[in-house]
Amino acid sequence: MKKLTIALLIAAALMIAGTFALADAATTVLVYMCGSDLQEAGCIDLYEMAEAETGENTNVVVLAGGAEKWDDEDLEGGTRNLVVISEGGFESVDDVGQASMGSAESLLDFLEFGLTEYPAERTVFVLWNHGSGPEGGICFDQLEDEDGLTMVEIREALEALDESVPGWHIDVFGCDACMMASYELTALLARHSIDYFVASEEVEPGIGWYYTPWLKALDEDPGIGSEALCKMIVDSFMDDNDAYNPDEPYTLSAVDLSRFSPLQSRMEEFAAALDSAVDGGQLASLRRGRSRLYTFGSFCDGSWDMVDMDAAVEAFASVDPGAASDVRRLLGDCVVCNRQTDNLEPCSGLALLIPEDTPEDFSDYREGMDVSHCVPNWMAFLDNYVGRLTGTDYNFSELTPVQMITGQTACGADGCQWDPDWLTGDDWGESYTIQEGEYGFSIQLSEQDLENLDYVEGMMLWDMSDDEMDCYVDLGLSRNNLIDWKDGTVTSLFDGSWPMFGDQLVPLYDQARTENSCRSLIPVKLNGEYTYLVVVFPAGSDEGRVIGANAGYDDNGLPIRQTTKLEDGDEIVPVYTMYVGESDSDEDFEEGEFEGDPITWRDGMTVNYVSLAGEWDDEDEPMVMQFCFLVNDIFGDYTMSDFVAFEL
Repeated sequence: MKKLTIALLIAAALMIAGTFALADAATTVLVYMCGSDLQEAGCIDLYEMAEAETGENTNVVVLAGGAEKWDDEDLEGGTRNLVVISEGGFESVDDVGQASMGSAESLLDFLEFGLTEYPAERTVFVLWNHGSGPEGGICFDQLEDEDGLTMVEIREALEALDESVPGWHIDVFGCDACMMASYELTALLARHSIDYFVASEEVEPGIGWYYTPWLKALDEDPGIGSEALCKMIVDSFMDDNDAYNPDEPYTLSAVDLSRFSPLQSRMEEFAAALDSAVDGGQLASLRRGRSRLYTFGSFCDGSWDMVDMDAAVEAFASVDPGAASDVRRLLGDCVVCNRQTDNLEPCSGLALLIPEDTPEDFSDYREGMDVSHCVPNWMAFLDNYVGRLTGTDYNFSELTPVQMITGQTACGADGCQWDPDWLTGDDWGESYTIQEGEYGFSIQLSEQDLENLDYVEGMMLWDMSDDEMDCYVDLGLSRNNLIDWKDGTVTSLFDGSWPMFGDQLVPLYDQARTENSCRSLIPVKLNGEYTYLVVVFPAGSDEGRVIGANAGYDDNGLPIRQTTKLEDGDEIVPVYTMYVGESDSDEDFEEGEFEGDPITWRDGMTVNYVSLAGEWDDEDEPMVMQFCFLVNDIFGDYTMSDFVAFEL
């Protein structure tokens, strides 16, 4: 009864307004817009649709809801608005009643209405809002406790559509949202009468898709092919964001679903091999491979565990080289258009969910993302892989770092490997000698430790203790390590320099590293609000450009889609984590927060690595530092080594 009532409300509103579609329309564009906290961007996109000045060749119909308010006065907050756009403006705006934009019922009602009341030779359908891949879903309704559409609910809506609108067809299905270009969702859509899928692997910038150029092209030339249309959507998105957000990482791709079946079949065979590998004792190898993959949307405080599909298959290729090679080739055949920024490693156009940060939460979201009906072997692998990672603890043997001296060899030649390059094997077999001005620290792991080792980080603390209090300021973590996988020696290298901003040492955390650049984060307060400065270091450069500020994830755990540009006069205060305790006390240290001096932003300011060996200290006194290893195991936990003190 509820579904019928909503559908009748929509139909009645349109009958009153007299806005039924023209019978000879070539294309209908249906946009399911959940405004939430993105409603301002939603209004801009509505204006972009209007600017296309579509006429009789193109219907543009938008269901806009899920927001407490809208910046456009024609739209009502707290309800759903049915917006018909034509001839450069809103032809009609009607209140069709409140229902959760995150429900399968609401999605189904709009699909039924759009496909039956606005029939056309071609239909484009777009889900619009925040996105969080298979794990979290899409379209989170601000009015309904952030209720969102899960993969299962999208499946339920499409399967119900098969019954209510027999013979329905969508030519292009798109997601104007973050991180929705997943293999899992693609497999779900490919089971239905849908030709192409357009979405992003990475977080989308706040302005999202650019609607004007491709809608105008559609209206002027209704005969444009759907694949060419997908390319227009991708190109207009990338070109527009290149102009407004040149430093953000983003992607957009289009998949031809008619070519998906061979990929799905071969991927299922590869997934079965991965499942057997977990049972066959290769869990540690798979975990290490996963840890070295770039995670889309990752930030200091979390991620949604999405990785590029081609990169993941390459990382796990040793399990079944033949199947891996076929999957990568077939993936390339399916993705007919794919663009990305050059501050990302190569992206294939589709992503996979492989939990790294969220294995403990997998049981909470698995039901909502269950696509076992179309990729049962992939889901079985995930179940097995995550099940082995959770509920298991490992304690490394006693770890006591030793400081190395100039001229000492870091590790032997045969089993030595740079930790960040474990995935590809780059620099395998090279030894390294400690150079003058470098600081090397080493620990020894047992054979059992190596079997359970994932990766190693170096933690640097600035010792600011006095006679009464022990005080240590956390300067961040490094991954500049060498691991000898034969004898268990781990060496961390430190060249004696650290980043400074506004004449202050700052904690810095690497977010993403490519051949061209490194994107790093500095925790700060910006005009009194906690956030991170986002800094980009070109490859090989000690000078980083501050591109703005971003807090990472909002209060609902959804990625913030826009890095805020800094303005002259903004106040920036570096924020440090510190550990304090009484001297000669056996009590645990208390973790606290330490704020640096205020810095007034001026355009062009940079972050620079400088030598800490007295070059910046006016008092010319040696700095006392403390170093320790954080040895991370394959089960997602870590062990801290003892600290070793040294002076700069």
